Amino acid sequence: MEWVKTNRRGLIGALAVVLLGAGGVWFAISAKQRREAFATQSLMSARAAVQADNLPLAASDLSRLIQSYGKTKAGNEATILLAQVRLSQGDPQGAADGLRTALERGIAEQFEAAAHGLLGGALEELGEMREAAEEYLRAADASWYDFLAAQYLTDAGRTFAASGDTVRAASAYERLIQDHPESPAATEAQVRLAELRPTEPRVGT
Repeated sequence: MEWVKTNRRGLIGALAVVLLGAGGVWFAISAKQRREAFATQSLMSARAAVQADNLPLAASDLSRLIQSYGKTKAGNEATILLAQVRLSQGDPQGAADGLRTALERGIAEQFEAAAHGLLGGALEELGEMREAAEEYLRAADASWYDFLAAQYLTDAGRTFAASGDTVRAASAYERLIQDHPESPAATEAQVRLAELRPTEPRVGT
């Protein structure tokens, strides 16, 4: 008790620091929750515009959402939705630019596959086949689902072949067959491989 009396001022000061720290943590958590709520509400409004086929309004709303709440979960979802809207509007360059910015800034792991896959689609529309194929491979690497990974590998094989790189195309199809043998896409991959590597004629035939 004597020690407590002697050191009371120090104890009170330490307690105040702890309380201030706890208050700061609570405020940060509360602020984050409010940002997520505002972002989610904005995303719902933008989705309603998409469903109403008002793509210009949806694109405007989504752009503002990303600018204000880009780091939130809803902001990540808005990035994917905005890319889809821009592709629907015939603006693959705008979609590609937005997706590249989001990927460079950092996007939540659960959205990486979709972002790379959509970027691949935008680049394919722009005629940048090799770059598109690389993005499809990244999408396959990031995908949480086998059927989507198989589709991305199919897309990679197709665009590598379109770029004239038959070696990388064959590699993508081989990976699909090896990693996802039960996928319906594996059958198509075998057909494409046969086309890329036709049987050489035998001597004397």
